[in-house]
Amino acid sequence: MMQTVATPHIKTLFQDKEIQIENKEIELPIEAILPYLNPEEFNAYCQTGCENYSNKWTCPPHCPSFMDYAANYTHIRLILYKTDCDQFSFVESDERALTAYNFAKDLLQQNLRKSETEAERFIGPNSCEICTICKAASADACHLPHLIRYNLVAFGFNVTKIMEDLFNHQLEWAKAGQVPKHVSSVGAILF
Repeated sequence: MMQTVATPHIKTLFQDKEIQIENKEIELPIEAILPYLNPEEFNAYCQTGCENYSNKWTCPPHCPSFMDYAANYTHIRLILYKTDCDQFSFVESDERALTAYNFAKDLLQQNLRKSETEAERFIGPNSCEICTICKAASADACHLPHLIRYNLVAFGFNVTKIMEDLFNHQLEWAKAGQVPKHVSSVGAILF
C-alpha cells in the first residue's frame, strides 16, 4: 500500500537568493516499485548515452542488482524535489535549467546522506560525486566504499514512469533556447 508523506516546502539559499523547493515523499513496499525496474533496457541507455558508464563504481556495469542491494529492506521512500526555474532568473538562460537541476540534485543528495540512519540505506539522485575522478576509470578499487550509494537509473528503474505514475508529476526537459518551467530530482531511502 502506497502512503504519501506530507512534507513542507524547503526554503534555502543559493548565491544569497532564497530558493523554494517542493518536496514530495511516497512510501511503499519494495514489491510495489518492481514493475518500474528494467535493468536490461535502462542500462543499455546508460551504455550508449552516458559518459559515466563503466567509469564510476556507482554506475553500470559496476552497480549491483537492485534486488541484491535491497535484500535487507522491506520498504522504499521515494523523495522528489522540484524547483521552478524562474527562481534562478539571475542565471543566464542557457545555464538556468542546469543550474537549477544541479542545485536541487545536490541538496537532495546532501539531505539523503544526512538523514540516513543505521537501519536505512539511501539511493541517490545521481551517480556518486564524492571524488573528482572515480577510481573505476582506472580500474582501481574505490577508496571510500563505505560512502558508495547508487541511484535509481543505475539500478535500471524507469524514473520517468515513477514520476508520472506515483507522483503524478511530469518531467520537463530543457531544449535549445527554452528553459523548462521546473526541474526535478528523485532519490530514495530503503528501510
